[in-house]
Amino acid sequence: MEKKPVQQNRKPPANNAPRSPQSPQHTPQRGAKKNTANYKQSDFVKSKGNLPGKPLKNKKRPFAKKKPAPQRNAPYNQKADRELSRVMSEKAPASKKRKNRGKNYILYYILAAVVVVVVLVILANTVLFRLSDIEVKGTVRYLPENIIQGSQLKTGENLLYIDEKQTAQNIVDKCLFVDSAEVRKSFPTKVIITVKEAEECFILSENGINAGISRGGRVIEHTDSAEKDGVIMLKGYEPESLELGAWLRSKNETKTEFPWEMLELIDKTALNNVTEIDMTDRYSPKVYVDGGRITLNLGSATELESKFIVAKNLIEKQIGAEEKVVISLSNPEKPGVRPINDDIPAQPEQPEEPEDSDTDETQDTDSSQG
Repeated sequence: MEKKPVQQNRKPPANNAPRSPQSPQHTPQRGAKKNTANYKQSDFVKSKGNLPGKPLKNKKRPFAKKKPAPQRNAPYNQKADRELSRVMSEKAPASKKRKNRGKNYILYYILAAVVVVVVLVILANTVLFRLSDIEVKGTVRYLPENIIQGSQLKTGENLLYIDEKQTAQNIVDKCLFVDSAEVRKSFPTKVIITVKEAEECFILSENGINAGISRGGRVIEHTDSAEKDGVIMLKGYEPESLELGAWLRSKNETKTEFPWEMLELIDKTALNNVTEIDMTDRYSPKVYVDGGRITLNLGSATELESKFIVAKNLIEKQIGAEEKVVISLSNPEKPGVRPINDDIPAQPEQPEEPEDSDTDETQDTDSSQG
């Protein structure tokens, strides 16, 4: 037989040209489109005859495998669904289980706290905080046993039920020479009592009674004499009562606190040797220093601190140790100093009236000129 010559450099058919039906490798499938455009010349191997070459094995094919389509309207399998839910619940994350455990622990903690509180309350009312020691401070006139007796405290009682204010008031009521008391609890079994004893600062004479008044404003004693060293005599107060243990009050409300205001200014300005305060005229009080050797006419009850400071400077710098004078402090910026003449008999003092103040000043100027 006569052999046909082998065709060299055979070109692959065009995209639209159909493949040779003799090639078994590229038989078209039903429903698939033929597409050879993605193959190159180098992807084919030369073969004998008129058959096209085969693609290389290492080259990726352009066609991907189709996934099977999901089944629709599949029958519901109840048993499989239950099994799946059981398996998923067993494989629940550990964080959810821990959260559930934490909630249980919180309930346990709350229950334990309630039990502990109940136990502590029972112990506090039965065994704990029983009073066994009472300490007393600041007393000189009284023995500690007297203060404890006046407080009405008893060992063995519960500190939780002790009223500090009422206990302090019991001490003041029972002890005449005590102006104030402070009661403080010191847990678990101790009470500390601090006492401020009465210090006599005024003597008040009224209706033949000379009563000693403490700094706290309490009547602490009755004396025979209206004069006492280191104690200021108080005149014109008009007290409501001078009974022992009573707290001093005036019938005139404007005078009730005035002596203690004056006492505070005396301590603040360090005006020494004040022996008497005359507050017969509340709006023009007088202060006597060194047994009446120096008289301070304060005028109106305003700018009292400045008036006391001016009076102290005048006494220390301008007035002699034996000189008797009257210092007028109606205007602290222009104080007046007038000597007292013992040869002229003293006339009874009259309360000053505001409208006659001008005439008194003119009389003083006339006498000085004469």
